[in-house]
Amino acid sequence: MRRFGDLSAGSVLLLGDLVAVSLSYVLAYCLRSSVLTLFLPQAFPFEQLLDKTYLLVVYVFVFAYEGLYTKRLAPWEETRRCFRGMVIATAAIMMLPFVLRQLILSRLIVLIAFSVGVGLVPLGRVLLRRRLVAFGVLRQPLVLVGNPESADLFRRELDRHRSLGYMIAGRVELSQHHGRDVESLLATVPCGSVRPALVVFSDSFEPNELKQLFRVAELRRFEVLVVPNSALLRTQAVETEPVGSLLVMRYRDNLLRPLNVATKRMLELVLCVMSLLLLSPILAVAALLVRLSSTGPVIFRQRRIGRGRRMFDCVKFRTMRPDAEDQLQQLLQRDARVREEWEKYARISGDPRVTGVGRLLRRFSIDELPQLWNVLRGEMSLIGPRPYLPRELRQIGDYLDTIVRVRPGMTGLWQVSGRSMLPFGERLVLDEFYIRNWSLWMDFSILLRTAWVVLSGRGAC
Repeated sequence: MRRFGDLSAGSVLLLGDLVAVSLSYVLAYCLRSSVLTLFLPQAFPFEQLLDKTYLLVVYVFVFAYEGLYTKRLAPWEETRRCFRGMVIATAAIMMLPFVLRQLILSRLIVLIAFSVGVGLVPLGRVLLRRRLVAFGVLRQPLVLVGNPESADLFRRELDRHRSLGYMIAGRVELSQHHGRDVESLLATVPCGSVRPALVVFSDSFEPNELKQLFRVAELRRFEVLVVPNSALLRTQAVETEPVGSLLVMRYRDNLLRPLNVATKRMLELVLCVMSLLLLSPILAVAALLVRLSSTGPVIFRQRRIGRGRRMFDCVKFRTMRPDAEDQLQQLLQRDARVREEWEKYARISGDPRVTGVGRLLRRFSIDELPQLWNVLRGEMSLIGPRPYLPRELRQIGDYLDTIVRVRPGMTGLWQVSGRSMLPFGERLVLDEFYIRNWSLWMDFSILLRTAWVVLSGRGAC
């Protein structure tokens, strides 16, 4: 039943890709034959484009090679593979005339179709996946096998990636079974109309127990997903590679490599200068509103922990009343609920210290735009871990050694994963994950997600 569902889902996604790529070429032809005819000769007849539908096979083959029809991928990883697939397929089609020594299709139309397709293809897949999950076609029940702590960690991660279609159908906890008999353990796995896959936490079992578990699962035809020491590997970037008959994991610290740091810094400086030029009218209006709304300076400066533990002044538009710190201490002393929220989230819901204009600026993160100056000065990055306060040193704990090796960011992974609604501990985990798993694509995806989160106002305090 599950394999039929996977086959059906793959077929629907393949059909969706064909429609999206075909639509990209139709839109490219319309643009070429209407707007661009003002500058270029008349385009070829539309019938010739229809004769080239066999070129769609190139896209399907490349997308299949990227695992887009057989693997469950998080939205941004799926988008990355779609983009890479579009690049490879477009390059292949552009090279066909040199191989066949005849013109196959206008290169301009192929390039325009690429520009349209890099947006249409991922968008179509996101919409289709949501429908497939809603209709139950992509749903895959999971049974978590192992200790409760690892199971809870896995469940929280799963909640962030619901589009994968995984759903927890049950748990099998070792504490419920005396003697740790693997066969009797798996005999309790609940099986519905769709056979569940087992998520096995390897740190819950001895090596011999794991071997027996794999053998019994194979006999009972359970698919097995293994989570190796979930607590240890949660934020690590690892690559697997075989060494003879052994499988080893290589640890990476992507953003701690000098070449990656230099590349990131160069690109961010260009984006920072462009942003300052484009956003200067908004900065001017915001500064005027802050000046007129309440007494006090327009710019608020606050000491933050920077790279190498060096302190720097992080600048923002002032959004609170001048006596905000004194008010905070009074609120924490007299209200236990407020104190508990502050300790967990480092913010207060409906903060009475925030001005009316300040709430508007915070909702759309306009108050943080002056930090572009911090980026120019080399104190911050556009994207990076949160710039933490000195008073938060005790809460940061062992994460600090990794976090202070890079520049803090104006936005980051935790900001697009929940903004102020995310608990303090989860922010630290996401910051460390970003540093160890950094890539240019991750930065690009965070920038796009930041724009969406800011415009929607989700999670603003």
